[in-house]
Amino acid sequence: MMSTDKPTFYYVDAHAGSGKTYSAHKYIASAGGFFTIATQTNDLSKQQAEDLLAEFGVKARVIRLENGVSKTCTERYVRHCKDLRGSTAIINYKVALQDLEAARNQNLIVDEFNPPVEKFELQEDISATRAFIGNLIKAVPCEFPGVLEVIDTDDTAEIAESGKSKQNSLKEHVVRVCKRAHSPHHRMFVKETNYVDFRSGLPDAEGVSDDDDESKRKLSLYAWLQPSILKNYRSVTFMGANRQNSKLFLYWKDKVNWIEHPEIKGERYDTFDHKAPLIDWRHMSEDLLSWSHLSNNIGYEYFKESVAEVIAREYPNEEYLVTLSAKDDGTWTCPNGRVVSANPMGLNAFQDKYLAVHLAPLIPSRMDVFMWNAIAGVSEAELVIAQYCEMLYQFFTRTAVRDGERYSKSKNQKRLVFIGLDRPTIDVLREIFGVEKQSELLVVPALNGYVKPPRKTRSDKKPDDAKRAAKSARQAERRAEKRAAKAAAAEMRV
Repeated sequence: MMSTDKPTFYYVDAHAGSGKTYSAHKYIASAGGFFTIATQTNDLSKQQAEDLLAEFGVKARVIRLENGVSKTCTERYVRHCKDLRGSTAIINYKVALQDLEAARNQNLIVDEFNPPVEKFELQEDISATRAFIGNLIKAVPCEFPGVLEVIDTDDTAEIAESGKSKQNSLKEHVVRVCKRAHSPHHRMFVKETNYVDFRSGLPDAEGVSDDDDESKRKLSLYAWLQPSILKNYRSVTFMGANRQNSKLFLYWKDKVNWIEHPEIKGERYDTFDHKAPLIDWRHMSEDLLSWSHLSNNIGYEYFKESVAEVIAREYPNEEYLVTLSAKDDGTWTCPNGRVVSANPMGLNAFQDKYLAVHLAPLIPSRMDVFMWNAIAGVSEAELVIAQYCEMLYQFFTRTAVRDGERYSKSKNQKRLVFIGLDRPTIDVLREIFGVEKQSELLVVPALNGYVKPPRKTRSDKKPDDAKRAAKSARQAERRAEKRAAKAAAAEMRV
């Protein structure tokens, strides 16, 4: 790589199903040297190993991911690198994205643009654990307004280095938080008001806290991966679609010298022009639909049943893919619907499906929007595209849209139907797929029968004297707590 302040990474930006992986395999077979392919799942690693051998006679060693980024997986990969084995290693991207000095001879190819941010939500309803987290996590001002940076302390360092080697009862997510705080290749941030509120709600010296404000029980931490974690590889290449809209590029665009790979590319097609005239888009709402609306106002189970009935009526004999919210139990009543993950990157087994229904609301939270804007300068619209629209793109491209067959004006051509929750996201997808035809509303009774509750009148809202006095007292107490917490933070800065 170039010797500059920034690392130089290659990229391959081509649509799903366009032949990026095949092109990468061909490059590996012709280039020689030592290669590592990082995939999203064990099944994808196995499939790529089989394809490499069948298509190019290249032997590959699959190192399966077991129980997260286990020490065993990493040790097996390190041994592979040190042995200078001629076979290509195929590993999970979580194993690849580590500071591994032994990998200095390896050319890394990462399949997909993985998100660079890991979010930890520490919900502590028990006073004792809230006090423990409050004392463990220390944050100080940084260059981003309204944001504090979590610092590494003796306590977080000890947990990070000994969390699995010594006997303890800590939950794995607490150990991971400490590992990120201790890592030189991550920066961890927290919104200042969130940190101050959490600390102001800590139990007093006697371990007592009767504060019922839920916002003081939850701490949201964001660990941002730095490109330096890949510094040991001989070369690094990321392959994916819509690079400009990916979270990885949005955060790393000024941290990395990006160069288009000179040989690896999408070989089958550059656009979806060969399929665009066959795609029909449908939406269920003119406005963005949030999880809170679907779960609290509609009832997600009732909403699912309503959609299933509509699909069964309008597409009675069609087998299809459906994706649901990760917060749901994952059940689907219609036997024609096959439920797949809301993050279906790499799935290649559904090219016989022409109907796909996406029912997972993936709108970024207000906290996510704030943090991405403050730290990466990313607007809310950009984040919605990178998070919501990208997952829709990955889902819809699991279907027959990726089979590569050219469009023909023959009336026998089977149409593709892509159904999403709301028009705004569908319109972005229409542009990406090059579809000029407008999206059509799919009428779902559960949504259209919803009536927004009437606004409360002033008389409804007016509290009695006792409630007003109690509210004033609570507000005064909280202001005092915030002042005390800010004073404590100021002392830490000194």
